[in-house]
Amino acid sequence: MSEARMPLLEVSRLCKQFPGVRALHKVSLKLHQDEVLALIGENGAGKSTLMKILAGVQQADSGKFHIDGKPVAFLNVRDALSAGVAIIHQELNLAANLDLAANIFLGREPNRFGFVDDMAVHSEASQYLKRIGLNLPTRTLVGDLPIGKQQLVEIAKALSCDARVLIMDEPTSSLSQKETETLFEVVHDLRQQGISVIYI
Repeated sequence: MSEARMPLLEVSRLCKQFPGVRALHKVSLKLHQDEVLALIGENGAGKSTLMKILAGVQQADSGKFHIDGKPVAFLNVRDALSAGVAIIHQELNLAANLDLAANIFLGREPNRFGFVDDMAVHSEASQYLKRIGLNLPTRTLVGDLPIGKQQLVEIAKALSCDARVLIMDEPTSSLSQKETETLFEVVHDLRQQGISVIYI
């Protein structure tokens, strides 16, 4: 049934070469809306390189890239985010000394008359935290949270950018069994919300 639908994201014949290393050679994949796609391979197989290209961190040497059937070219992470593609790296990109709301909207704070609208920051952050089942005060410091909950904050941050495709780079590598189960529940809920996930 899903094959009849137009893919949300499609790459074909993607190639990437580094000095002395061929990281990707004619790689193709399709991702549909509300689909969870697992990407499996040995270390050095090119999984992370592919994901970095999809998220605008790196550029491919050749190949085609489509979103909603339209050709796209991501020159940077901002381009990818604008198209709804976000990546959550193994090393989380959070500021431990800032609270949840500040982390979710860092660099993109809602403002009024040129000043940060603190009330809007916390109100909107609360909505994104609820979407991933993290019912914590928005003024909680990120550094006070265990790694599993910090990862959920990263997901909330991605959703605040209107992400439609969420790339998770080995998200369970540093999680406990309970944290892993929570993450799987969140991935299931995101799928119900129409979000697609690529899971390395």
